[in-house]
Amino acid sequence: MLPIIQGSVSLLDEKRDVSSSSSKAKTRSIWTAVLAMVLGAGALTFLSLDNTASNAVNDSLWKLSHSFQADSSSILAALCPQQDPYSLKDGLADLDRDLLATRLSKAVRIDTSVGDEWPDPNDAPERWEAFPKFAEWLETEFPRAHERLELRKVHQHGLLYTWRGSDEFLKPLLMMAHQDVVPVNQGTLDQWWYPPFDGFIDEKTETVWGRGSTDCKAWLVSLLSSVEGLLAKNWQTKRTILFSFGFDEESGGKQGAGWLAKRIEEIWGRDSIAMIVDEGNPVLAASDKMGPGIDVAMPGIAEKGSVDLAVTVESAGGHSSQAGAHTSIGLLARVVAQLEDKRDQLDESKIGGPQLQFLQCIRDGPRIPGALRSALKDLEWASKSSFEYLGLYSTMQSVLPNSFASFVLPALNAWSERGRQRRIKQAKHCVVHAMPEQLQTQFITTTAVDIIEGGVKFNALPESATAYVDHRIAITSNFKELKEHYIDVLTSVAERYNMEMVAFGEHILNASSPIGASKLVIKEARSALEPAPWTPLEGERAKPWQLFSQLVRAVWVNADGEPVKVAPSIMQGNTDTRYYHNLTHNIIRFGPSSITPDKTGLGALTGVHTVNEHYPIQGLADSTNFYTALFRAASVEDL
Repeated sequence: MLPIIQGSVSLLDEKRDVSSSSSKAKTRSIWTAVLAMVLGAGALTFLSLDNTASNAVNDSLWKLSHSFQADSSSILAALCPQQDPYSLKDGLADLDRDLLATRLSKAVRIDTSVGDEWPDPNDAPERWEAFPKFAEWLETEFPRAHERLELRKVHQHGLLYTWRGSDEFLKPLLMMAHQDVVPVNQGTLDQWWYPPFDGFIDEKTETVWGRGSTDCKAWLVSLLSSVEGLLAKNWQTKRTILFSFGFDEESGGKQGAGWLAKRIEEIWGRDSIAMIVDEGNPVLAASDKMGPGIDVAMPGIAEKGSVDLAVTVESAGGHSSQAGAHTSIGLLARVVAQLEDKRDQLDESKIGGPQLQFLQCIRDGPRIPGALRSALKDLEWASKSSFEYLGLYSTMQSVLPNSFASFVLPALNAWSERGRQRRIKQAKHCVVHAMPEQLQTQFITTTAVDIIEGGVKFNALPESATAYVDHRIAITSNFKELKEHYIDVLTSVAERYNMEMVAFGEHILNASSPIGASKLVIKEARSALEPAPWTPLEGERAKPWQLFSQLVRAVWVNADGEPVKVAPSIMQGNTDTRYYHNLTHNIIRFGPSSITPDKTGLGALTGVHTVNEHYPIQGLADSTNFYTALFRAASVEDL
């Protein structure tokens, strides 16, 4: 039987490129009926085959289903569903791009840099003196918004605007951005093409340059420009819209977003918001070097968790001439090497969820490695390789006697499912081995040793040495699993080198001997943040995501008239939304920009948190149009 099936597959492959869709459908129907009868007749024989032969027959059926598929794009549509573009009744406005560029330029000129561990603004107001100036500028630049919207200042510099809707029973829409920016390293000033706080407008490249131009004053300016424009047209929202602008996102958000989120929950209650939109992953042009080579929007629908751990080795000090085999620095080096060698690795069990959907969405991009593209396609075929997909189960029910079918079909279905699961595992294994390292990080908990401290003098043995390790916790994991991992992989090092071990406040191990003993201590340097809940992408609860996707595809259309592809993605870093989880399940993290080629030659995202940060003027127009469309749609659509 097996050679006959294989020969049939080969014959069909030869005809594949010349067959029409209707011809394939007819062929599939005929072969489905034939296979159903053959399988029914030979069912007991198939089920009695040994594993090797059974797997061979099972795989041949899968290959047959592969040959019957008329159009691979229909499969991709199921893997990466795309919403129809939203119908914009008023179209996209022809905005004053010069005005938008000037507004962003002015925003950049106000240096709102914030460093780590700054004191409470009530305790050291002088450290935060740029923020009253920024708030005053906003009031001057957006007079209609400040006349019409209610403004609360939270914890001194947090800005909470409320645009009251006419229907008080609708859950509000919450828009977010942050006022602060990353400080500029003074040692890099000569590397900037234009001074970082000049807000230079380059008419040739149609770009605004400066710190915060992308992250994220462009979106704050676009949000309020949208409000200003709608108010100029006397438009009134039906749904209340909140705007929450923190002022220390770049240092963790505790002073700004932490307080703002609490205030919003106090006013509106838990689970009171329809949707939150904050900064996040971008929309990229096909020409952008950082993208997959297609026009794609990548809204973030989940965030990894994070934690910084302090790993310390303590040992006896003394004169360097009396050194033993290992100093605390040497022991710490072995601990760090073990952490890196035993770091989280990608395997087939981790392939799934929104990360896999993201890869399937971008797999046809020309910058995606061919081996990964093929592996992803094979994974899709593997997941479809079942009797139900082939249509065999229902056909056999109709052609076989009921008494025989009731006995044979459940066994055949289980046999088919075992083969399907085996093929899925094999295909995931191929995906893992074909995936570049930069794409693997979205599936795993990352480990980065960022800082090491130890020793104060050449001839003095260090009493202690500490490594600070940054972890971004996978969305399928949690801090508990990371703590267990530390204990698991470091206990053997402590045993080997005669170290007492204390991890996360728990005594794990005594030193094997008091002579020459050292101590290994592991603790949180900063409190752990668990991974964020996923935004629903399917079902009744996914209405906010579906509307958001529709609007993205309505606003960003390429030169050929095709809307961008929307690929839900994972945020590797964290945003201010970490404080807002109590308010809604629907949180979308998106960095709108332009899909026209970046005329600077650097790439759209080059410069964020480093030198030569810049933002395209067209991106301001597109962002403002997008926010305007979102406000209008959220006012009339069910969320």
